Amino acid sequence: MKLTKKNEIKKHIVWVLLLCAAFLMQTTYGFMPHIFHAKLLPLLPLLGCICMAEKEKCAPWYGLFCGLLMDVTSPSMVGYNALILMLICTFIGWVSTNYLRNTLLTNLVMGSVLIFLGQSLYWLFFIEFKQTDGAGLVYLTVFLPTILMNMILIIPFFFLVLAIGRKFKKEEQV
Repeated sequence: MKLTKKNEIKKHIVWVLLLCAAFLMQTTYGFMPHIFHAKLLPLLPLLGCICMAEKEKCAPWYGLFCGLLMDVTSPSMVGYNALILMLICTFIGWVSTNYLRNTLLTNLVMGSVLIFLGQSLYWLFFIEFKQTDGAGLVYLTVFLPTILMNMILIIPFFFLVLAIGRKFKKEEQV
């Protein structure tokens, strides 16, 4: 069942607003809880769920958008997050279009892949390759707990994205 053009545009506006809200929550100091050095990054789990829902046609563009948002506040090379997230989201969109259904389990798997690759590649390129002292300890005490904490956020975001997707499909039938 295809959405009307008007509903399709509304849905994309809602996705962008949700991603912007997640980015603001992520970057507002003191808003998201920190457990030791690990912090919640709601942008990545939400991005994974949206890429699973939107499939191949829009997933790379959402990855690029979120990567650019992250590059605005990132101390690393400008464009790094945009490129990495666009490539990962392209893969997620392609796999979800051709091989997977949009279920909680597949969202957990593909969202976990997005979070794990995004965080691990950042650690590899900007901490390990710079030969930072204690890079392994940084991965174990900061990046790995961050990855695990953010995987939990996939569950509520899956149901939020599913409800919004159903809302727009219902409007077409009326």
